Amino acid sequence: MPVVFSAALLVGTAEVASAAPAVESSVPFTIAGPVGIAAVIVGVGGLVVGLLRRRKVAKVVVPTVVQVPVPAPRRAAVQVDNSA
Repeated sequence: MPVVFSAALLVGTAEVASAAPAVESSVPFTIAGPVGIAAVIVGVGGLVVGLLRRRKVAKVVVPTVVQVPVPAPRRAAVQVDNSA
């Protein structure tokens, strides 16, 4: 169902998107050039560093089993007769 909805939404909005006029920019350069490439490099570098740090932390942490002594249940000093 979500696939059908997504496809219908894509087809239904295609005409509206193609009818939009082109907008001219007053900026003489585009941000997709060196700034965009630098942003992608910084982003990918951060992703790699984050994955390496997570992997290193995962190797260091070793779960240890701690045995906690559980005392045996105590018996009552006086026996109660419930046979009545």
